Amino acid sequence: MASKKNIKKDVKQMVYDIMDDCDYVVVSGGKGADKATKLMDDAVAFYETMIPKINGAKNKADFKSVRAEIEEKAIGFVTEMNKLG
Repeated sequence: MASKKNIKKDVKQMVYDIMDDCDYVVVSGGKGADKATKLMDDAVAFYETMIPKINGAKNKADFKSVRAEIEEKAIGFVTEMNKLG
């Protein structure tokens, strides 16, 4: 079973990567700057909702559902970042 600490690190790293990529788009004045700002806000909101879920996970099934939600959202974030251009 994965530890809460490692799952939190994974989520934090994912959010930092999204923030870094989106910040580059905003700073460079890309055409998707507004969308990048919204994506950054979504990433922060995702982090803030996931930490309590991770802390509340008690058994293997809880961790599995948390991991599945993280994977699903990560794919969604990558798809949105790719659309930024």
